[in-house]
Amino acid sequence: MVIWFTGMSGSGKSTLSKKLITYLNVNNEKVLCLDGDEIREKVDYKNDFSIESIKQNNINIIQLCKNNINSYKYIVVSVIAPLEETRVFARKVLGENYIEIFIKASLRKLVERDTKGLYKRALNGKLKNLIGVDTETPYETPIKPNLIINTDTQSEKKSFDKILKFINEKINWKIKK
Repeated sequence: MVIWFTGMSGSGKSTLSKKLITYLNVNNEKVLCLDGDEIREKVDYKNDFSIESIKQNNINIIQLCKNNINSYKYIVVSVIAPLEETRVFARKVLGENYIEIFIKASLRKLVERDTKGLYKRALNGKLKNLIGVDTETPYETPIKPNLIINTDTQSEKKSFDKILKFINEKINWKIKK
């Protein structure tokens, strides 16, 4: 099962995906973690946030998922994945094994949080191509996510509980508390 977290920078993707990975590890599940920031650090185009670079990065992640799907019970992906076309491609390639979770947060809230200082730099013209801020690199809201988590209005605990409940219903997990 590939559990793909998508959303803008600072929305809570990494926080919630790491909680899920910890939960799965505690329950002795075989898990592969693919985090967008960590993957970009390992590739040559890490500082190029052009649309083509973003597409290629997402296609590489989809291929990693496909190549590892039989080696892990769960692959947890945390990546902005701003383009609907690449998320549709992931669903096509991975089929029934793909769950898309949209971590939604308003731009106002993201600017308020700005844990990495990205929004401040982008809004001051010191950072180009910030996804969802720069018109050259928009974030396209997912059309058919399996689950939407709104981190503007839900606490981390409530968001995580909602994810566990959804996955439990989707694949008949027995949630261990």
